[in-house]
Amino acid sequence: MGYCDEFYKKDNILGYTGDLMDKPTVYFADAGALNPRTVEVNGQQQVLVKFGRITQDHPHKDNIGRGKVHECYSYSISNILQKDGQEQAQECVYGRRELKTIGMREKGGEGEHLSFHRSRHVSSQ
Repeated sequence: MGYCDEFYKKDNILGYTGDLMDKPTVYFADAGALNPRTVEVNGQQQVLVKFGRITQDHPHKDNIGRGKVHECYSYSISNILQKDGQEQAQECVYGRRELKTIGMREKGGEGEHLSFHRSRHVSSQ
């Protein structure tokens, strides 16, 4: 059995980056389906989302394999336009508190989406 087999399954595939036929990075997310877990944020219940990725090829060999599965209420992934006109997939959470929840640090305000990972490719879903 591999790391988090119950999470890294076909039903949880969110999308991928890179060439689908040549070792793409595959992104996974799960909001709990019929039994979501929630957390209270500013007096409102928010659904917790588990997320992670499997990287099959990367210049840094330590990045290859199943990524750690994280959980927070504000995960998102989208394509952003770079200064050079190229698109790139970017994973974000909302605010420094969420970054800390998933074990990341980055400068930014509490009331804004903060990137914690930029792919080398565009995301496809």
